[in-house]
Amino acid sequence: MKIFISHSSRNKDYGNLLVELLRNLGIKEDEIIFTSNVAYGIPVGQNIFHWLKSQIEEKPFVIYLLSEQYYESIACLNEMGAAWIIENDHAAIFTPDFDLSSKEFQSGALDPREIGFYIYDEERVLSFIQLLSDSFKLSNNTVLISQSVKKFITEIGKVISGLKLNQQHSRVPITPKREKIETVVAETISKAEPVQIEKGNLYSKFLGLIRVNKLKVDELLLLHYIIDTSKVKLMTGWQEEQEVSNITEWEKINDIKDILSKNYPGVLNRFELRGFTEVSAVTSHGNPKEITIKNEIASKILDLPNDVTLKIETIVKDNFYEHPDEVEEDDGLPF
Repeated sequence: MKIFISHSSRNKDYGNLLVELLRNLGIKEDEIIFTSNVAYGIPVGQNIFHWLKSQIEEKPFVIYLLSEQYYESIACLNEMGAAWIIENDHAAIFTPDFDLSSKEFQSGALDPREIGFYIYDEERVLSFIQLLSDSFKLSNNTVLISQSVKKFITEIGKVISGLKLNQQHSRVPITPKREKIETVVAETISKAEPVQIEKGNLYSKFLGLIRVNKLKVDELLLLHYIIDTSKVKLMTGWQEEQEVSNITEWEKINDIKDILSKNYPGVLNRFELRGFTEVSAVTSHGNPKEITIKNEIASKILDLPNDVTLKIETIVKDNFYEHPDEVEEDDGLPF
């Protein structure tokens, strides 16, 4: 039996780390099919489509590495359809920015009700390894497995960080309302001191990243949530669903789009990578269940500089739900 990693070539960095993890667990080279790496890909002289078809027909264990790019690829969707028809055993792993509510995923061949997991979720990765052990001979060295998983999570974090730094931020179309807000922000910033990010000064780094637009929309919405609710401790791990539920209610009450509740795990991961948070509570097994905004930031977060506050408020205003003005029906009466 083999493991077939069905993926978009644009997500090969994640795929390569999955292959490395599998090899460290004891999976043999000839038990892995990963077409983005020649060592695990299509043999020389083989027809790509015929070869892949033959491999899928042999009923490998399929890892679907799902992303927006995956659903944009006809080749990937063909792989998914072929494997689904043959009813291969499989697992769905989501890239960090994958939207589980997307139409493509909800209406695709895979049942969205089946449990999948985000690639950076350490506890789910361990559960996934347990699933693999039912079909493959894995290492019995628990220390080696633990070290391999921790290394995997660390390397995934580096890939996420690198992708975020390389992304170009698209500009939202300017409306008269937004233009007025941006003018106020620009005027405030022009009067402020030049942005300086002092080495070793976390609060200065925090302010600097906001001022130069390095934080994503969902990160700024999380800051607004923290400020609005005056809570600097956030639930994670097995308590994550409760925090997401709290955020969802907060979004409904404030009529804010559900960007934060959908992306909460990814936002926490980015905050951790930026050094904004630290673990404040763990489970009996030593897994994080609560994180806290570091004191250098938390002690000042309710009294941020005006230009930084305006940037956050601008993002919040851009992400309110818009409701058409209600017009009273004319009942024909003169009064």
